[in-house]
Amino acid sequence: MVLTSKEWYDLHAAEYDASYEGKKWVEIYDYITWDKTIKPYLPNNKEAEILDAGGGTGKWTISIAKLGYHVFLTDISEKMLQVAKQKLAKENLLERVGIVEADVTKMDMFKDDSFDFVLCEGDPLSYCTNPYQGIRELVRVAKKDSFIVASADNLYSRIMWNMRQGLLDQAIKLSEDQWVIGEFPMYFFKPRELVQNFEKAGCKVERIVGKNIFRQVGEDQLKDPEVFKEILKLEQEYCNDPSLIGLAGHIAVMCKKQ
Repeated sequence: MVLTSKEWYDLHAAEYDASYEGKKWVEIYDYITWDKTIKPYLPNNKEAEILDAGGGTGKWTISIAKLGYHVFLTDISEKMLQVAKQKLAKENLLERVGIVEADVTKMDMFKDDSFDFVLCEGDPLSYCTNPYQGIRELVRVAKKDSFIVASADNLYSRIMWNMRQGLLDQAIKLSEDQWVIGEFPMYFFKPRELVQNFEKAGCKVERIVGKNIFRQVGEDQLKDPEVFKEILKLEQEYCNDPSLIGLAGHIAVMCKKQ
């Protein structure tokens, strides 16, 4: 049975964080995400209002709140937000975070031009029912001249994965409609498509980043500290190389609302 993304995350919220613990490719992904796509674009003013849209169990909300910002954390899954609240309480950060259950495609509780920085990390745009509407909502709630950082699943990488698995029919279908109906429906963006839709919504895209590019290096290899060190170095060096971004499992855009 195919679930909605809300149903799937409600069902798996309790063990969601644990499912990623100890995985070296996740460490690389997280390093690139924080060091290359989030931290450089945060406002200088610590009084700024930050939105973490589709932020799940609060991974990036916690990191941002620890820097002294006030954050609004939203997610479509009530259960994921419950986990986030527990984690925030342990970190004594609840006073800095507002928690709101919301679909990234429909954030009517927020007025236009509400936030000084908008984050949509972990691919909520790929998991919502209307990815283009999700983009428009992220832009709508951002203030003029503020940064929006958003990630999505990469179409080209998934097509190549299907081909390596011998799933040519699935690769062809995916190339035509860009949807995978797995545990829940997922939409895969072409890198240029993601850029163009943020531009159509009223943004100037400053940068596009691929995460993780060198995915052929397996988890067992990455457990070797020297291999991990070298692959991380390569990811840092080439994550924004236009000729390699199409190889990455995920793509992220950093854009400014005009």
